[in-house]
Amino acid sequence: MRNAQRRPQVTYSQRMVNRSRVTSGAVALVVVAAVVVYGAASGDGFVATSCYLGVLVGASVGAWIGAERLPRGRRLVPRLIAAGISLTALGDVLWTVLDLMGAGTDVSIADPPWFASYAVLCAALWVVLGRTRRRGGSRVDGDFLIDALTIVVVSVLIFWSLSVNTIVTDQSVTPFVRAVWAAYPIADAVLLALVVRVMMSRNARAAIDTSFAVGACLWLAADIAYLEAPEGAAALVLMDAAWMVAPVLLARAAWRVGETQTDAPGASALGGWVAQLLVTVGALFVPPALELTADLRGEPDRPLQLFVGTAALIALAFVRTARLIHSEERAHRELEGSRDAALAASRAKSMFLANMSHEIRTPLTTVLATAEILEDTHLDDRQLKLLGKMHRSGELLRSLVEGILDFSRIEAGQLELASTPFDLHAMVADAADVYTPRAAEAGIRFEWHLDPCVPRMVVGDPGRLFQVLTNLLDNALKFTHQGTVGLTVRSATTQGAGDCVGDVVEFVVHDTGIGIPVQDQVSVFESFRQVDGTTTRRYGGSGLGLAICKELTQLMGGSITLRSESGAGSSFVVRIPLAQGVRDHPSESRPAGTHSSIDAQPAARTRTA
Repeated sequence: MRNAQRRPQVTYSQRMVNRSRVTSGAVALVVVAAVVVYGAASGDGFVATSCYLGVLVGASVGAWIGAERLPRGRRLVPRLIAAGISLTALGDVLWTVLDLMGAGTDVSIADPPWFASYAVLCAALWVVLGRTRRRGGSRVDGDFLIDALTIVVVSVLIFWSLSVNTIVTDQSVTPFVRAVWAAYPIADAVLLALVVRVMMSRNARAAIDTSFAVGACLWLAADIAYLEAPEGAAALVLMDAAWMVAPVLLARAAWRVGETQTDAPGASALGGWVAQLLVTVGALFVPPALELTADLRGEPDRPLQLFVGTAALIALAFVRTARLIHSEERAHRELEGSRDAALAASRAKSMFLANMSHEIRTPLTTVLATAEILEDTHLDDRQLKLLGKMHRSGELLRSLVEGILDFSRIEAGQLELASTPFDLHAMVADAADVYTPRAAEAGIRFEWHLDPCVPRMVVGDPGRLFQVLTNLLDNALKFTHQGTVGLTVRSATTQGAGDCVGDVVEFVVHDTGIGIPVQDQVSVFESFRQVDGTTTRRYGGSGLGLAICKELTQLMGGSITLRSESGAGSSFVVRIPLAQGVRDHPSESRPAGTHSSIDAQPAARTRTA
């Protein structure tokens, strides 16, 4: 009992697969035996005919059993396949009866079932293609029709060269018989075209078993061999064997198509660019290739066939190209419309943020001013502590609102830069005066250095430049707990003989803080992005500071770069072109607050707190 419990359990699906394999093997053995008996008993008409018709009738019965065992929603294609096999078997039975009766069989009542079998099998393939096209539904799209028509034209040309032309030129039968016989290769061409089209579509190929394509191609090959193969008993046996095996393969597809069929929209396009190129361009080489083959075989020239085939394929290629150009133009228009809508939405969003930020900043300024006035009144220690918290929170909120306001203006394209002369040395000194005590309060050193080649009077936007520097210095102080924060201002050009040339100034803000990992050094310049973006992060901020610095720097015609290692500090380099205002002379007086000596050659200015 214990060993029985350890025995592996066989699922229902596995049992069904095993049973299907056993059944397929048994059917294959029966078919092989019938083909062998048919070939061996070719001299005995009754045994050979019984084997031949027995396989066809058995295939039709098996196909109907396979179709009816499926759920209702998946019976259509298998039923069409079963009907096609049954009509073929019916035609063969009628033809055999007429032949035994000694009646004429050139054109007989067996032909309508045979033609009907072509129509039913083509309908099965059409349904499969319709269910697996990209857009789904029953609507026929133009690309699908062009693909199908191209393959049909190529197939008709090939079959015409192989068999139809021989039938048409046969004067031993009446024109009516020739017309009926010539219709079979045309039907073969249409069926072959649909089979090729199914095999070129990935989803359609998965929706119908490959045995259908093999059976259809074997059937068509036997039809061609009937006209082209040399006369003899061996060739006739091989052709009949092919006609016997083909319905069995089609019946196998009727059993398997319901298991793999999918009604989900698939790929209307071909399975790859090679197949699409083959259908589009390769088809144009078929008419001249057929004409060349005919010449090599010593057959007479057929200029009309060459002209008609080439004209039909060129017309299809022209229609395909026109549809492609129209589709590309439509896609461009849709992309342009989507781009304009996205830009309009972005501008509307930026305008909304700018207006809201402006409206919030006005009452916030009043609150902060009221807090400052309240601080001058008589308050106890607890009230002063609460007031200090309110003031610090208000300042943070105002900084956030101003950052959003600036960023919104930049995105909306409404930020205009000033172009005024200003004292760059004085501005750098003012920044140093602001951050020196803040660094000392945080217990770190603040160093700043001003290169003597940097011009004093420059033309630009001092407010936005000062905003970039303060944003970078704020970040440096926030992420540095010990060591140094520094500001270096230097000329981006080399010093000439006795003079400094160049209009590009570099502002370098460096620190010995926590640094930025290499994988995050690009994202830190994106809006609302931080290295630690979690809600439990240690450092606050909105993630707008560096984004605003980048946008302002680019608006001023400059650039900003970052060099950093995790745990080893960071260095931001801002390069901005600043045209010189009034050229410096050694005898010029320096503005108050610069604290710089006057020499014939300006000296480097370095301060350390």
